Amino acid sequence: MKFYPTQIESYLNCPRKYFYSRDPDLRRQYSKASPHLVLGNAVHDALEKFFDLSKVPASDRTLETLNNLLRDAWAGRGIFKRNGWKQKKVREEAFEGNRENEKAWGQKGLNMLYRFFQTQDTTTVPLTTEQFHELRLTDDVTLGGKIDRIDRTPEGELIVIDYKTGKPPWEKDPAKVAEKDLQLTAYALVVSTKFRGTVARCSFLYLNDELEIGFKPDDALIARKKDEILTVCGRMLADWKTEDFDATPNPLCGWCDFSEICEPGKEYLRAKEAGATGENLELPF
Repeated sequence: MKFYPTQIESYLNCPRKYFYSRDPDLRRQYSKASPHLVLGNAVHDALEKFFDLSKVPASDRTLETLNNLLRDAWAGRGIFKRNGWKQKKVREEAFEGNRENEKAWGQKGLNMLYRFFQTQDTTTVPLTTEQFHELRLTDDVTLGGKIDRIDRTPEGELIVIDYKTGKPPWEKDPAKVAEKDLQLTAYALVVSTKFRGTVARCSFLYLNDELEIGFKPDDALIARKKDEILTVCGRMLADWKTEDFDATPNPLCGWCDFSEICEPGKEYLRAKEAGATGENLELPF
């Protein structure tokens, strides 16, 4: 099977959510478009085309060009025309016809790109952008993912960048992020093997906060994370044989697309609302 870091993290958070998300019928029925989704997809699409020399010559890399790419990606027009019908449906579902709300989210995207343009090197020619890369780890496990951007330094080393349009985590210490992270280190494993080079840095770039959180993945870290990934993938493969994916209710249940059909999740949310989980208890001061 192919495993992506986002799927592995979803499984670790709640195996049942992962299982539901792999069912196309359930996704069509219960997965809902949201303003966050529209914003994230449009920003990623705009940045992908902005750094594609076949779409935007280096001399045309202006803030106005980047802003127009965001608008075109949002609407599904221009070079994104093939997504026109899909974007129309997604926007209708996400904003429910509220144009003022949609305008606010669109302006948020423009603000992110303004900060990006002011603080990042826009002359860079990435090695790849928004491409799928994969690596066969064992006969049973192929690790892959869609990597937002890979750069190559003048010295020939590789840099992995993942754009984030949401809020940064509370933990920002690079060493602690490296230990906790799975996604970037998994990408480093794939990229270093595929391109036969050293990954000098892996970074999350939080566009709304002008914040980069990154680290250098050394060989020991990559080897340790590879073992962790293979262990988790082994559990996932075993669960697929029985299709017995346990639910692990947690604070993210309130944002889960599948909470309507997950009894443990619904029970957890009822208990949370009643204060029984300890999360909503009244304080005496």
